[in-house]
Amino acid sequence: MPKKGYKDIKEEVIIKRTKRSFTDWRKILDKFNAQKNGRKAAVAFLVEAYKINSWWAQVIAIRYEYEKKLNLKK
Repeated sequence: MPKKGYKDIKEEVIIKRTKRSFTDWRKILDKFNAQKNGRKAAVAFLVEAYKINSWWAQVIAIRYEYEKKLNLKK
């Protein structure tokens, strides 16, 4: 059985833990220009501006880059 990753976290779990859907987070990171600013800045932005747990901010940033086929590791 393949190992599950961030992309496999169910939408209901993301909403329960972050109070927003991944679609909402995608729009927020698009507006933040995560592609230009990088993963580290995106995570810091989510933690500071939206007061979510840093682990969940990391999950959202990694899933965002996976779905957008980006490499934001800066």
